[in-house]
Amino acid sequence: MNRTQLRYVLLTIFIVLELVSSPSHAELFSHLTAEAGMVEYNMTKDPGNGWYSEPNSSYRFKLGFKQGERMSPVPVLVATANTIETEHFRGSKALALQISGHEEKRSLKAAQKVSLSIVSPQDPFSPSVVQAKDWYHGFALKIDPVSYGLLPGAGEELIFEQWWQGSPFHPPVTLSIINESDARAHGWPDANANGNFALVLRDDEHNAWEKGPGKPHYFNLGPVEKGQWRQWIIRVRPDPSGKDGGVTVWMDGTKKLDLNHTNIGYDRARYPTKPTPLETFAVDCCIYRHNGLCTQRFFFDEIKFADSFAEAATP
Repeated sequence: MNRTQLRYVLLTIFIVLELVSSPSHAELFSHLTAEAGMVEYNMTKDPGNGWYSEPNSSYRFKLGFKQGERMSPVPVLVATANTIETEHFRGSKALALQISGHEEKRSLKAAQKVSLSIVSPQDPFSPSVVQAKDWYHGFALKIDPVSYGLLPGAGEELIFEQWWQGSPFHPPVTLSIINESDARAHGWPDANANGNFALVLRDDEHNAWEKGPGKPHYFNLGPVEKGQWRQWIIRVRPDPSGKDGGVTVWMDGTKKLDLNHTNIGYDRARYPTKPTPLETFAVDCCIYRHNGLCTQRFFFDEIKFADSFAEAATP
């Protein structure tokens, strides 16, 4: 080995060591592909919880369910999760989440949900609410054009991605679908029958609780398109004070929204008595809505959680 080759080898080793040891080194914390994915759920034994796993990891990801008539002696199965071979963004499978139409007998405002937690609050990489650091959630989404409808009432939005700090608080950050009447009420000129994608933000002064002091903030991300794969990446930088918080949303590589100096998350110090918001976020892909007779089926693929845009993106 000559001197030039030796210098090259030593420089390469130095760069690798720097990348490994540097706290700014980008990292991919979770990556789900739906290939050979397994769903474990028994509504009789545990109607609210299940698990999802893939063979490339020993980790089990939490599935959450809110079924129909769940407070009654005989709950109704309306929320399901399974892998499917007829749809995929990459590989040969996707994860299908579905809520079938069912109107509750006891409460018309009762929620129904199926969710996959790509990050759970107890995970070592779960985002701290008080640490202003950029986190990136990437995923591909396709809306089934046949099994799709929206509830028509005011405020009956559908959540398909959320950053959550625990019950009974609304999630501070969500990607949602707003029905046509609500989109028109917001003054959005591209409101249409399929609804509009939207970023919805809540903070301590804007609807943290069911009857919070202020209304949430809505940001239009454009009309919903059914039957097409779209790649989403959302950057969330927590900071309840708003000094350094921010959110950026990309769809298919195009920046749709960029907010900075924004209140992101609930400040636990403002809740001296229980219930208290969690110290870290759960991050979910989901279908979460009020009950009703319409059905939705969403396909998710290439679900990633990282601390850089490049790691969260799928080529």
